[in-house]
Amino acid sequence: MQISDDTLREKVSRAWQRAADDRYPAFDNVWQAASNRRNTERRRYRGFASVAAIAAAVVIGLNVPSPSDELSYIEIAELLDTTYWSAPSDVLLPDREFDIYQDMPVLFESTEPAGGTLL
Repeated sequence: MQISDDTLREKVSRAWQRAADDRYPAFDNVWQAASNRRNTERRRYRGFASVAAIAAAVVIGLNVPSPSDELSYIEIAELLDTTYWSAPSDVLLPDREFDIYQDMPVLFESTEPAGGTLL
C-alpha cells in the first residue's frame, strides 16, 4: 500500500493538530476550571469569616457585664447639677456686671460735659 503525498500531508497535519490540542487545552476549559477554583476559595473564605464572626459575638456576649441595681437609678438632682450648657460664642462676649436677661440694665451716663449716654 502506497501513501500518496496528499494523504501523508493530511495525516501529518492531523497528528500535529492533535498534539497541539493535547498540549494546550481549550480556553473554555481553562476558564471553567479557574472559575471553579475561585468559587471554592470564596466558599471557604465565607465559611471561615462566618465562624470568626460567630466566635467574636459569643466572646463579646460572654464578657458583657450584667447591669447592676446601683446603676439603674438616676438621681434627678445629680443629673441637673452635673449638666450645664453654654453657647460656644459665650467666650467671645465680655464679662458684665449684670445679667441682661434677669436685671434691667441702667444706661450709664457720659462723663463729658456734653452729656448723653454711653452706648
